[in-house]
Amino acid sequence: MTKSEWHYTGLSAQYYDLWFGNEPYVDQVFYHRRIADAGGLALEIGSGTGRLLVPYLRAGLAVEGLDSSPEMIAICRSKAREYGITPVLHQQFMQELDLPHRYATIYVPFGSFQILAQRDEAFEALQRFHAHLLPGGQVLISLFVPWADFRRENQWRLRRSGTRPTDGALIHIYECTRSNRFEQVQTIWLRFEVYKSSRLVDSEMRTHQLRWYHKYEFEMMLEKVGFRHIIVYGDYTDMPASDRHGELVFSAMKK
Repeated sequence: MTKSEWHYTGLSAQYYDLWFGNEPYVDQVFYHRRIADAGGLALEIGSGTGRLLVPYLRAGLAVEGLDSSPEMIAICRSKAREYGITPVLHQQFMQELDLPHRYATIYVPFGSFQILAQRDEAFEALQRFHAHLLPGGQVLISLFVPWADFRRENQWRLRRSGTRPTDGALIHIYECTRSNRFEQVQTIWLRFEVYKSSRLVDSEMRTHQLRWYHKYEFEMMLEKVGFRHIIVYGDYTDMPASDRHGELVFSAMKK
C-alpha cells in the first residue's frame, strides 16, 4: 500500500453494505438537500458501493462518484444497473483527485476523509477539493472522534452481522481498536467471518488506520487551504455542532 487510504477488496468490499442497513440512511436527506439547493454537478468522494450515489441518481440529482477500489466501483455499477442507471465513476485516490470537471458540491460522507492517516495527504486532498470546485462551490465533510472506542480498546467486539441474500450464509464483522491520542490516529483491526450451517467457511483480516480531528483544528485546516464561510453541523441536522453530537459535518465555500 503506497497511500494512506483503506483498500476495500475481498470480503470487506462484498459485505460493506452490512454497515448501513436499508434506506433512508441517517445522512441521506442532509446531503441530498444541500446538493439540490446548490444546483449543478456534485462529486461524492468515497462513493463506494453507491450507498448514497445510487439513490441520488434515482432522484434526478447530477452526481458523479470517486473511489479508489475497483471492486467497490464494480458493485456500485451493478446496483445502479438494476435501476437502469449508468453512473459516472472515477477510480482515483482522493488525495490525487484530478478530473476535467469543476463541481458545485464536493462531499465526503461517513468519515471517509479520515482514512487519510497522513496529515500531508489530508492537506493535499483538501487543496484538490478546493481546486475542483466552481467559485462559490461548497465542500461538505463528515468527521467524528472515536470517543466510545477509548473506553474499550484492545477488545474484540461484534460490530455488524447480516445474512447473505444468495444462500443465507451468516456474516459477522468483528472489530478491535487501539488509539494513539497524542497523534490522533486509531488502528483498527477488522475480522470478517462467513458461516454456513454453523460452520466457518470463509474469513478475512484487515488492518486500517484512521485519523481524527477536533472541531477547531479542522476549521483551521480548511481556512489554510482557502475555504471560507465555514459552518459545522451536528449529526446531520441544521443545528450547530456541540459536544452532544457524535458526528460533525463541516460545510465551507470556495470564494
